[in-house]
Amino acid sequence: MKGAFIQTQMTGIPVYVQCRGKLKDLILKVLPHLREYLGSNGVLYCRLRKALYRCVQASKLWYERLRAFLRTLGYEQSETDPCVFRRIVENRVYLFMVYVDDLLIFASDEELKWIEQAFTKEFCWITMEIGMIHSYLGMQLEFADDKFTIDMTFYLEKILGEFPNLKEEALTDQNAVALLEKASRSFHTVVAKLLYLSWRARPDIITSVGFLCTRVKAPAEDDNRKLQQVLGYLLKTKKKVLVLRQSESFKVVAYIDMSYAIHNDGKSHSGLVVFVGGMMVFCAS
Repeated sequence: MKGAFIQTQMTGIPVYVQCRGKLKDLILKVLPHLREYLGSNGVLYCRLRKALYRCVQASKLWYERLRAFLRTLGYEQSETDPCVFRRIVENRVYLFMVYVDDLLIFASDEELKWIEQAFTKEFCWITMEIGMIHSYLGMQLEFADDKFTIDMTFYLEKILGEFPNLKEEALTDQNAVALLEKASRSFHTVVAKLLYLSWRARPDIITSVGFLCTRVKAPAEDDNRKLQQVLGYLLKTKKKVLVLRQSESFKVVAYIDMSYAIHNDGKSHSGLVVFVGGMMVFCAS
């Protein structure tokens, strides 16, 4: 969806913005009659009519508009995930997933063409790709008859590119010295990126990343070396992709384990993996 927020009406308590500099000059060039409202300080005050990006309520207003429109198309909201919608037609289930203004749809060719026409009429500015291979939120998604592949190699290579001197070998030196502020911010940023990666395509690092997440507030040199170890492992296995296949038996299977009081503060650590029909649908550490 292009310009999703500015296609959404601002409602509720009025919100005003100060327009200065080039933005003010552009507004007055297009709408010269507004010059009489220019303040003595050279600021033009405007009331927002559309849900401007970065306003706290903008995302909610856009979501509510999109949800109302999907309901007119016959899509019902999931009881467990408000960003998943479904429409049942005879023996088929069509899925519609929302990530702000990025939409992922699983449907027949006829349904997709109908959706495209409806969205073009309602929202004007959209780009839509139909096929079995898609780039979506840093993931390369590939659909086949017997499998579904989630490839985040490109996303991972961008992370690894920030560490040109990275080695695949493990690092063993330990040091409790706190990182400097700049290094600490970098540590936090990289761990956040790895968390996104681990939840979507690399569940093999979720335990290590889960630990590193507990250290982002006050990381030490030792924590940074542990991060380097994870990055070294990813460098060695960066071509590893997640492949999901359905088995013949459509069962729900869960594996869980726990280690008690293994952390310095006495906390325990647990892990969980859930499979549906042989495909991993959830993992946590």
